[in-house]
Amino acid sequence: MELREYRCKVCGKLLCKGQLNHADSVLEVKCRGCGNIQTFWGEDAAIIKKRFELIKQGFIPDTDRA
Repeated sequence: MELREYRCKVCGKLLCKGQLNHADSVLEVKCRGCGNIQTFWGEDAAIIKKRFELIKQGFIPDTDRA
């Protein structure tokens, strides 16, 4: 299972890695860099799953891997 990076939208600091697999999943994290509270929603779980399938089938490149 690949983990998605969740970064602060203000300063770009890595907050955590994980998966929000369900539409009702919510993650709230306080950035230790700038102090802002970031909220991430699992509503894009279907998009992430579809993207993973397209990468696996070779239709789109995997831009998460360097």
